[in-house]
Amino acid sequence: MKHIIIGTAGHIDHGKSALVKKLTGSDPDRLAEEQERGMTIDLGFAFLTDNIAFIDVPGHERFIKNMVAGVSTVDLALLVIAADDGVMPQTREHLDILSLLQLSHGAVAITKTDMVDEEWIDLVEEDAKNLLAGTFLQDAPIFRVSSITGDGIDALKKALIQLAEKTKSRPDRGVFWMPIDRSFTIKGFGTVVTGSVLSGKATAGDTLEILPAQRIVKIRGIQKHGHAAGEAKLGDRAALNLANIGKDEIQRGNVLATVNYFRPTVLFDTKLHLLNSANKALKNRSRVRVHVGTREILARLKILDQEKIEPGQDGYVQIQLEGEAVAIRRDPFVIRRYSPPITIGGGIILDTNPMRHRRFDDELLARLKNMEREDPGELLETTLLAHSGAHVTLRDLVRITGLNENKLETQLNDLAQKDIILQFGAKANPAFYHKINFKMLQEHIVSALGIFHEKEPLRPGMNKAELKNQVGKKTTPRIFDLALDELIAKGEIKENMQLLKLKTHKIELSKNDKRIAGEIISLLNENKFGTPSEDEMAKLSGQSVNDIRRVLGALQGKGDVLRMEGDIFFSQESIKEAQEMLLNFAETSEEITVSQFREKLGTTRKYAMALLGYFDQTGVTERVADVRVINKKLIEGLNF
Repeated sequence: MKHIIIGTAGHIDHGKSALVKKLTGSDPDRLAEEQERGMTIDLGFAFLTDNIAFIDVPGHERFIKNMVAGVSTVDLALLVIAADDGVMPQTREHLDILSLLQLSHGAVAITKTDMVDEEWIDLVEEDAKNLLAGTFLQDAPIFRVSSITGDGIDALKKALIQLAEKTKSRPDRGVFWMPIDRSFTIKGFGTVVTGSVLSGKATAGDTLEILPAQRIVKIRGIQKHGHAAGEAKLGDRAALNLANIGKDEIQRGNVLATVNYFRPTVLFDTKLHLLNSANKALKNRSRVRVHVGTREILARLKILDQEKIEPGQDGYVQIQLEGEAVAIRRDPFVIRRYSPPITIGGGIILDTNPMRHRRFDDELLARLKNMEREDPGELLETTLLAHSGAHVTLRDLVRITGLNENKLETQLNDLAQKDIILQFGAKANPAFYHKINFKMLQEHIVSALGIFHEKEPLRPGMNKAELKNQVGKKTTPRIFDLALDELIAKGEIKENMQLLKLKTHKIELSKNDKRIAGEIISLLNENKFGTPSEDEMAKLSGQSVNDIRRVLGALQGKGDVLRMEGDIFFSQESIKEAQEMLLNFAETSEEITVSQFREKLGTTRKYAMALLGYFDQTGVTERVADVRVINKKLIEGLNF
């Protein structure tokens, strides 16, 4: 059966705690100070049924941050208004907060009816209806109750149970997520944390992660409703006994989550609504208090789509936090002014780990608009298109989209079958990349090579590392390599010794360059396996080193000359002769040592090692310990 959490809200001294106690038989005021002063200053908890829990929040304006920490995890609201006071400032602020936190169901209780006459209660109820008009509680049932006489209590309890049955459970995202609202120590057990489980489930012995500290902890035991339990799951109010961590190392605002799914951030992209009661416009770079989950943190607001946001209006805002936090996409948040700390707005988080943005970026604003939508297919495409520089794993998508892993896999398989996305990597955590981004990357690769050929018409090709640095600087190596490999496989790009060129590129030598080329080939053929260096060729030919180097590059591109490691050059004729020697040697032995190879060619170890390195790379030979195994069949198949 689903579990529902009801949150109380209302002005101080309007009888919230007394009402919860009357409904449940439990006093939610857990602190001695609270019971002595008769006011709630922190969160209290009680259970209406085995499946319905109350979070009782403080009403005093000084403890609004504690109130927000409580109601951020509730499913159903109970707004409390005292009959003797009527609607008060914190009544209005609490209602604003409940609305900003995306609640859609609730009830209203007019308490302390034993203290005033019926006519006065009628006036208070009419005032309450005016307050609720246009809010999610405008059609909510209103109950007149007294925690002293018990009048109306049974009717309210019955209605709350019925409302809880009609309230939809939160979507289970498939991973464990529990914002922590309390941390304490129990003698003999150690550290215990409490919270409302908003996704997934955990059992004793499981390993979880405390965020944003990214501290790994293990669950010793679990309690629900004051009794030991085997698991804590979506909708539960739970207490988890954690091993190997002290109470002081955990605080309200931390989150317990499945390991390696979520990343701390200092940026959130959001859709923000500024309350009418904010009175004045919200300016860019305003400093505010942000409440998300059970966390309060200071931040600056970068307004992305307008100069300022007027009261009652919406805007796209990047929240720039002054410390790390974590959230799940579509988590609601509340903002309060830095000083005085009054609630002025809130909204939903669209991207939990964005990059820093420029303002008034049309492409960004279109993407954020798409991210507001609930359609999982559109959301996935928008998310993948936004990650043009890197592939995104399944775990990344769980974190970014807030969707259940099973639902994600179904959508991803559909997109892959339609050839909209690229899928690769390990089955346990596959990676994805949008085909539009993939094609754009390939276009950039081809364009970069084209520009290179225009600037360097005689060079045999562009170094692979240079191309990656130029085109793939903002792209992960895996994606760059996949894009390049596909272009090579299609024949659009040719690769030779880490040099890349377009298939259409041809090297055309001038009359003078042809003359220099002839001199180079003659020098290399005259000194077949002990060839001169670039400087030596320049001296022997009477050409400049720059001209020799330039034309050598052209000859490499044409395939007439091969450059080996250590800047050693061989003519194609010499390479063929060395291959023929290996083929003849293989008639009596398939293995050849460096010394034997050197002696057969009549050269030094330096040139022999350069040639063998090339042959190893091309598959003509294979190094096994101190010998080379000759690939006779490959040599026979080569076109001499």
